[in-house]
Amino acid sequence: MNMNRIKGILIACTLGLSTIVFCQTTQSKQTTADNQGDFPEVSIKKSKIAETQQTRGEDVLWKRDVYRMVDLLNGNNGALYFPVDPTAERQNLFCTIFSMVAKGQLTAYEYPMSGSEVFSDESAVKFKVLLKTFEIPYKEKADPKKAGAFIYDIDAIDFPSSEATLFYVKEVYYLDQRNSTMHVKTLALCPVLIREDETGQIQKKPMFWVTFESLKEALSRIPVSADTINSVSRMTAYDFFNQHRYKGDIYKVSNPRNQSLYDYCHTPEDIAKEQLRIENELKNMSDKLWEPSQHDLREAEAKKAAEAKAAEKKAKDNAAKAPKKAVATTKKTVTKAPAEAPKNP
Repeated sequence: MNMNRIKGILIACTLGLSTIVFCQTTQSKQTTADNQGDFPEVSIKKSKIAETQQTRGEDVLWKRDVYRMVDLLNGNNGALYFPVDPTAERQNLFCTIFSMVAKGQLTAYEYPMSGSEVFSDESAVKFKVLLKTFEIPYKEKADPKKAGAFIYDIDAIDFPSSEATLFYVKEVYYLDQRNSTMHVKTLALCPVLIREDETGQIQKKPMFWVTFESLKEALSRIPVSADTINSVSRMTAYDFFNQHRYKGDIYKVSNPRNQSLYDYCHTPEDIAKEQLRIENELKNMSDKLWEPSQHDLREAEAKKAAEAKAAEKKAKDNAAKAPKKAVATTKKTVTKAPAEAPKNP
């Protein structure tokens, strides 16, 4: 009897200690979150990319390549620029791309000074050439895991992340005849360094092109804010591009001469007008490419007739309300003939 009582007391004590430890652990976690002064961040490390339906080439009725300059210091685009200096937990768009190219995880392609970009093995850029071209300090040493290969050590402070404030973005606008809708797809990215030359002039230095498709997995692990007034980072950089959240000015569209807007627009006013014209053209292109149905034609004719009838009625109403002009009348004076003298009887 005494042994059973002793066992019961030991079990009760064990349960009590377990409860105390659990409460202390929970309180510790809560205190840690409170010390951070914020809610715990939502983890996106295991987030999956939503599968999108592939568009077949035969379903594309019309398409046009569009090139934009995306200023990362402008508005919502800043979500791709910060933090400028990489940390153990987070790095911006440029540092992600540059690190992957350095590790051989991503192929960089030449930025052609003339002509169009080519994504082929022949136009792939060697990382050592890239470092020398843009004067980025590095240390070269042999790769112990691969004979004849080299590793290029770059200090984090030498990453030109602060200079990469501009990106060229290549898009394609296309009309899918399956659902008669216009779509926009990001095809490639090009980081551009903004540097000052010896004369004090600001120069744009395009580095290389990378395909957006090869970046999907990496971009899906970069948390960004949806806009400047919401600091919750539940969106990824992949979503940011896929949903077309960035803003950029058009500097080129596909054309037979491969001309940019700066080749045939000579003033800032001309460039702004041409950019607006192209934006409106892309916006209204789906309406232009499809022939209207008989139903749409009848509706258009009925609308036109109704508008004409309404205009006619309005004109009549305005005419009825207008004040009548006074008509000047002249009195006719009748000249009486002089009375004849009476004749003698």
